[in-house]
Amino acid sequence: CGRLLLYTMVRAATDESLQSFKSFKKIIYFVRHAEAVHNVKEREAVQRAIARGETEKSEHEKARKAVLREDESLRDAPLSQNGTRQVRSSGEALSVLTASKIPRPEVVLVSPLRRTLMTATELFLGGEQSNGGESRNPRFTAIEMLREKRTGLACDERSEVELLKKQFQHVDFSDIKENGPDIPDIGEDNLTVRARVARFLDERLPHIEGNYLAVVSHKGWLRELQKTLKSRVDMGQIRVDFDLDQWDTKLYDNAEVRVLAMRWQDGELTSVVSRTVDNAISMMDDGFQYALGPPSSGFSMFIASRTTKVHFIVHAEGHHNIATRESGSNDCLLRGDAPAINHPLYDATLTADGVRQAEMLRDLLAKRRSGSRSFTAFDLVVISPLTRALETAQLVFGREPGLAPPGTPERAAGVPVPAPRLLVREECRERYGLFVCNGRRSVSDLQEDFPMMDFSEILNESDIMHRDEIESASQCRERAARFLEWLACRPERCIAVVTHASFLRHLFGQFGDELKAEDRESLHRKAHNCELRSVVLCSHQREQRHSGGPESTIRVPPLSS
Repeated sequence: CGRLLLYTMVRAATDESLQSFKSFKKIIYFVRHAEAVHNVKEREAVQRAIARGETEKSEHEKARKAVLREDESLRDAPLSQNGTRQVRSSGEALSVLTASKIPRPEVVLVSPLRRTLMTATELFLGGEQSNGGESRNPRFTAIEMLREKRTGLACDERSEVELLKKQFQHVDFSDIKENGPDIPDIGEDNLTVRARVARFLDERLPHIEGNYLAVVSHKGWLRELQKTLKSRVDMGQIRVDFDLDQWDTKLYDNAEVRVLAMRWQDGELTSVVSRTVDNAISMMDDGFQYALGPPSSGFSMFIASRTTKVHFIVHAEGHHNIATRESGSNDCLLRGDAPAINHPLYDATLTADGVRQAEMLRDLLAKRRSGSRSFTAFDLVVISPLTRALETAQLVFGREPGLAPPGTPERAAGVPVPAPRLLVREECRERYGLFVCNGRRSVSDLQEDFPMMDFSEILNESDIMHRDEIESASQCRERAARFLEWLACRPERCIAVVTHASFLRHLFGQFGDELKAEDRESLHRKAHNCELRSVVLCSHQREQRHSGGPESTIRVPPLSS
């Protein structure tokens, strides 16, 4: 979808305290260990099987596993000589990237098996010099959850912790407990490893301090990582951009490093951008660069024809805002035993203060200029179908249609300002479900109260979206992204959107990595009643603008059984 640039801000009409929106990103080097001694033994066993005339893959697998079971010297196998050469070669390629584009990791998370510990040590210990000439090393932490699948093979069994501590004194082994709860059981299958990977992604990784990390693990673990990400893509939970064909099945080679930009929002992983090291170096001008930060010039340039100025406006104060503030919780917004539509706060309306807020915003806009015309001369106004948003839009844009606001150059010259189209769309409504204030009335009722508004693109007379279950965060983010795509395809160049605070939280939280911290905070913080937040939307897609988007981009998920 399009990218957002912070354009301008207007202070909220209320005095509520600012709240940071929890959206963050980490750049992570995922690494498979280099060739170990057991890999050499496996390869030699398969070669002997081929020499005996055994050509079936199952025969090769049998020979491979036999040598791993029978040779106890392979317990917690170390790197081979060739493996040491492999990891040094990977280190040279990585140093090209870290020397100019991406910092080295601040923290290295590593499986507690010797081959991964040796790989991590060779790859990340030493090398980068501080201003004083001393090496600045990352923190190394061994984590049981990163181990290879435990099938009972000697090569995948860990050495005693005390022995590892002596050999790898720079590594923190406090997470490793003999017979601890995180030690995988022998006899794991792939699904069990995948569940372990998911716990690491959800429970451990987002809480690791540092913006630049490394994870050193094994082929099987990394395979299940890819499958976990693929399943979440299929369920619509995350968005991904990989530079590899068949990225979910392309296995890591020994000592291979891939660089991933991973973003979390509201505690959930929401997007992953991945590049091989070579492509991360050569493709820094594609989308991966945007995932990492701004170009070195400190500013960005976009073709004007691909941009749209969008002024997001949060509805003015509603009766539901007063109710939750006075009660101290959202419980007053639950339907109880009665139908939601019978609740007095169903599709809540504006308070008297809310009406004054909207009128103040209109007066403020009337005195501002955008080029040679008044600031209220929008090409299009898109409105949520909830009553409080419609009332706000009517107060701000619907009074004296076609007549320029008092105090504007148009009014002084007697020149009318064409009234913008007031188009109602479901996509920008509040996060639906659970709370009665976020249900909507029938289209017939709304048209009677707001005859100047265009409801032609609302597909359902009644509200089929409101239910007892709240829309999930990932569904709301996806809806917001589709709404931006729709906006970017519109022919209008200056659009106002009258919407809701939680919806904007899920929309803006997907953007801002390229902004300075102060601007990112302004973009991500909670929006207040009747606040105007203006951005420039830029579409990087090749599609041409057209007169309208699809009839609707709303996808209502089925009710849970």
